[in-house]
Amino acid sequence: MDGERRAVLRGIVGVAGIAVGSGASSAAVESDGTGRVGRQVDARLRSGVTLFDLDGDGEYATTVERASEPIRDDDHPEPIRVTSGGRSTVDYAVSVAEPPTGTTLGGLDGLSYDYYVGADEEISGNTDGTTSGGADSEYLSGDPFLVVENDDGRHGASLDLGGAGSSGDRSGSTDEGWSTVDVLSPATGGTGERRWYEYTPVEDGYDGESFDDAVERFGEGARLALVGVGCGNAVTPTRLDAAFGNLVVDDETVRLPTAVANRVS
Repeated sequence: MDGERRAVLRGIVGVAGIAVGSGASSAAVESDGTGRVGRQVDARLRSGVTLFDLDGDGEYATTVERASEPIRDDDHPEPIRVTSGGRSTVDYAVSVAEPPTGTTLGGLDGLSYDYYVGADEEISGNTDGTTSGGADSEYLSGDPFLVVENDDGRHGASLDLGGAGSSGDRSGSTDEGWSTVDVLSPATGGTGERRWYEYTPVEDGYDGESFDDAVERFGEGARLALVGVGCGNAVTPTRLDAAFGNLVVDDETVRLPTAVANRVS
């Protein structure tokens, strides 16, 4: 199941990170029935929200909006909230932000974001007929991904947070309900695990899709073009309710957008 979800997410962020905006050419996510996802994308980039209708019912069940109190607080003044309106769905949403101009992978001193688990989250479809959920569920902490540019072109990579509670990438919940995902440590090989996946076509000189150090793979001078956070369970129908905020690149807080830039079915 984890491998199937990872394959679906690679296709999702591949489309979200590379083909967003009304000026982009058409993009599609196609499954061959094995959990692997093929993609047709172009190389034009734009920040914003991309919504995915992954069950093909013609509806986009996820919404992205500015969170209200009590999720929004003094420490998290502009978080986004991703919900499915009380419905269980495999549809997905990605919020894509532009980091400060000139940010490079080798120059990063910090890269993280906070997440908040809402009251309405729930995973459906357990084999015993019950539902499950909770703050430790992988999809609730979001799916971080990067788009970088170096002399070889543009590259996108997603981070698998599976089991991250034990590897130190996710902090425990705070009294206010917020937790933090540290993206910098795995970006610089701090976990020692091959948990990054390049979702753009892998070119000559790069060893497969999986790697454990983004700086080593793309170079210290690689420019950070986009940072994104996706939310949803692309395999098991899930009732979504999660918030994300305080995306920090170096010492600057970057605002996650809510405006929809693209819809993909």
